[in-house]
Amino acid sequence: MFKPCNRYLLIERGTTNAQEDLIIALPEGSFKAESRYEKVKVLALSSEVRPPVAVGDEIVVLSHMIEEVDFGSGLIYLVMENHVLGTLE
Repeated sequence: MFKPCNRYLLIERGTTNAQEDLIIALPEGSFKAESRYEKVKVLALSSEVRPPVAVGDEIVVLSHMIEEVDFGSGLIYLVMENHVLGTLE
């Protein structure tokens, strides 16, 4: 199990209905509209992360700040503590 350090949170992203392997040609200058925010679940956190975030919480983060890491045993997703906008109850 991966244990985050330095104010990082290990998160689980929600599933999306979009097909990521589908390729569509767009005119130059077009871009894919993505949500700026994402709801994720906290799986583990660094000891430096301050409450109120805890393992099992659902939080809202800036989606473009989620780091995708693959070191051979599968993808994991990390986000820094300061990119957490809030918790969901």
